[in-house]
This record gives sequence, structure tokens and C-alpha cells, in this order.
Amino acid sequence: MPLSLRAAALAAALSILPAAPLLAQDVTLHSLDGRLEVSGTLLAYDGEYLRLDSEFGPLTLDARGLRCEGPGCPLLAEAVLEAVIEGAPVIAQQLFPPVLAVFAESQGLVLTQQSQDDEQVFELSDPSGGAPVMRLRLRASSSDAGLLALAMGEVDLALTLTPLEDAEFVLHVLAHDAFVPVVSPESSLERLSMADLLAMLGDDAADEGAALHLRGQDAGEHYALGAHMLGLGVEGISAQAVLHPGTEALLAAVARDPGALGLTLRSQARDLRALPLIDACALPIEAGPAALKTGEYPLAQPLYAVQRRQRLPLRLRQLLRFFHEPEAVAALRAAGFAETRFEPLPVEMRARRLVHTLIAGQPAPQEEAAFLAALRDLAGWLQDSEPLTLAFRFAPGTARIDAPSQAMIAPLARAIEAGAFAGHEVILAGFTDAQGGYQANQQLSLRRAEAVRDELAAASALRDPGQVLRAEGFGPLLPIACNESEWGRALNRRVELWLRPLGD
Repeated sequence: MPLSLRAAALAAALSILPAAPLLAQDVTLHSLDGRLEVSGTLLAYDGEYLRLDSEFGPLTLDARGLRCEGPGCPLLAEAVLEAVIEGAPVIAQQLFPPVLAVFAESQGLVLTQQSQDDEQVFELSDPSGGAPVMRLRLRASSSDAGLLALAMGEVDLALTLTPLEDAEFVLHVLAHDAFVPVVSPESSLERLSMADLLAMLGDDAADEGAALHLRGQDAGEHYALGAHMLGLGVEGISAQAVLHPGTEALLAAVARDPGALGLTLRSQARDLRALPLIDACALPIEAGPAALKTGEYPLAQPLYAVQRRQRLPLRLRQLLRFFHEPEAVAALRAAGFAETRFEPLPVEMRARRLVHTLIAGQPAPQEEAAFLAALRDLAGWLQDSEPLTLAFRFAPGTARIDAPSQAMIAPLARAIEAGAFAGHEVILAGFTDAQGGYQANQQLSLRRAEAVRDELAAASALRDPGQVLRAEGFGPLLPIACNESEWGRALNRRVELWLRPLGD
């Protein structure tokens, strides 16, 4: 099925199917002051809030400060979170287990693991009493299978490499990976241009040269790679590509052939050597953690968890947030992933952007004065500010944040509320590609920065976001990729997060 039709069909299925209830026991709830009494069927309890089907309709109540009577009350006292999670193997098998281990340690819990049929069962237990407080069932299948199981109400979270743009569902970015070209250690190849890689992927592949090894359609990452290819202007995989049923076969084939070239996820490359990619300006870019987090590497791949737009159990919410915490960083990097934590942009990446600025074409003569003034203004901002490894991206000519970027709004809002950037002015720096006139692009870049500010304000408790968040637009200045290609222009359409010490 074509990628666009598959996405539309899947989104339609996800939007119409109901979620399954978790519990069904009668209870009567009393407030401690005796002023409130309500009876009904207990539908769910997450350790903090409970969901009740009452004569007044469905109610969500804070369990603290309530007294309970009825057969459902023992469930409240002895509740064990049971969650089922299914999807892409790289997330279920490589990403979740090491993070769960660190999460359990941070919570003072004991983690045990066992295999049952086609799933891995993880229990987090109180070390004093030994009773489990959380039980997760992880199933490694595929991105599609996880999303369809979520649609059927069979799982609590779907693990996927393809973002779902549907208002009924919420995306969480757990970590970052990337598709990287890999060769055996004996290969003479040192780097690869994006133009050559795209030619090998598409129908313009040469009859001679290195054979390109890819996963076949039955592997979990096929559609994620297909989405990248469409974004890079490649509509179909070359008939000359060597397709493998899975990762193991692909890695083995490339390892034994010094003339072979493979394309696989960075986290799965193992002993193979990943090649830097050369952009249209002849500058190399490697798939390092900062380049993955900013999306500056053209084949960067976020790893997602998807939930229905409803309240998740407390401990499951805590686990999802833990992926953004400093304690998770070492575990994620050891497993081959880049964490979602915001950090200062490395000096070499800042220098690369300045080189792209020098290479970029000049504006029309009538706009040259405004361009040069803006360039001087940008230099002042760069001198005083520190960019972070975060970028929100947009469709051409719009101020509409794309789905992967939208998933980073909530974590950033929480970080701002928690005072993570105290002592600094938070600047949302908007940029465009080089298509169109300079003045129009400058206005569009400002609208993009303001759109991110508005989303952050809506997702947080900020009373006056204009005092905390400053929106600035710099048009096509400071490109991070060459504007000669569509994929380069797509990377340049962004809003970045900069910090400037207060008082400057």
C-alpha cells in the first residue's frame, strides 16, 4: 500500500475505535468532610485519580481525600499498574529495557524480567514487601502492529518510528536514532554524498558500484525509511537494492563484503562503520547525538510512543517523563541512542552554520541593505546567546509546527515551568529557507517563533509568556543545510531555542 494511503487508513481506524475499560467494580465514594457522596462503577484507577461511571455520567476524581465503600475498594488499595506496550522492535527490545532498569532504581524499586509467549514481562516491586506496583508487558512486532493494537484498545502505548498526525492521539519522543550508511571495517569508503546515496536508493542507481543493502518490507523500519525517502525526493526503492528480511541478515551481508553499502539504524550498526554524509555544500555531517536532536542530520529518526488523548496511569506518566530526565542519558547513549535532553549546541556545529551562511546566496539588490542590517543583528545575538539542541520544523510557507516537533512542546513547557533555564532569557529564534524574498521570509520566521511561543503558553501555566519567552525572526540567515535541495530547505525551516544570560 502506498505510504500516504496507508497513513490515511491507519489514522481513520485509530480515530473511530473505543478504548477498553480497565476495571468494573461497584463503589461508593465519600469526601472526608461528609459533604460529597457518589456511587457508580469503578472504571480505572492510576494510583492518583480514579474514573467512575456514575449517575452523573463519567467522572474523574482525585482519590486523595476520599473514603471508599464497596467491592471495588480493595482494588483501590491493592492496585498494580498493568500496562501493555507494543510496537517497533528497536524500541521494545533495545530502548525500553535499559531505561526501565534506571527508572526502577530511581524509584527505589526492584526490577525483574521474564519471557511469556511472545512478550517480555517487567515487574517493578517494592523491595520491602516484594509486592509488584507496576507490571509492563512489552511486545516487539512492528510500528504498524503497535498502532493497530492501540486502535483496538488492546495496548496502552504503541511504539513507532512513524509519527501519527491525529488530534485524538498524543506523541511522545522517547529518544533519537538515525538511518546511517554503513560499511565493513575493511571498506575503502570514508564518506558518502547525499546525492550519491539518493541515487542508489532511487531508480537512477548505477549498474556498477557498491551494492546497497536494505531491510525488506517485513522489517519494522520499512515505512519509516520510506517516509524519509519521500521527503528527500525519492519515490521508490531501486530494483537493484539487495533486500533482507531483518537487521541480522543485513549486517552479516555488509560485514563480509568490503564492497557493500548498507543503510540501517545507528543503534543497530554494531561493528560496522557509519559513514559521514556530505551535503550539497561539500560539508560532512555525522550522526552524533546533537545532530540527531536538532534534526540537522538528514536521516535523523525520532522514536515515538503513542497514546490515546486520555489520562494515563500515574506511574506510566512518570516513566514517559523519565526519558527526558538526566538519569536516563547514560542508559540511552550506552544502548546507541541520543536522549531528548536539551544541551548546548557543540562549537563545531555552530561553526558549520556560519560556513553555510557564507556560502548562501545574496538577496535581491533592493533588499541588500535590510539583509546586511539583519546579518549584523544576528552576529550580536550569536555573540550573547547559546543555542540548544532543539528545533521545531514547519511545512513550506507556513507557521504550522509539524507532528514530530509538536511532541517536544510538552517536555519543553515542563522544563521552563521547573526553572531549568533560570537566570536566562529564553529566545525562540525563527528561520526560513531561501525561497522567496528576504522581507517576506523575515516575517514568516517571526510568525513561526510566535507560533511556538503560543503553543508553549497553552501547554504550561505561564501567566505572561511574552515576559518569559522572546520570539525573534531571522529569515533565511544561518542555514544549517544547503538550500539547493528540498531536504536542505526542509531542515532550514525551523525555530531554535537560544539562551541569553539576563542583564545582557
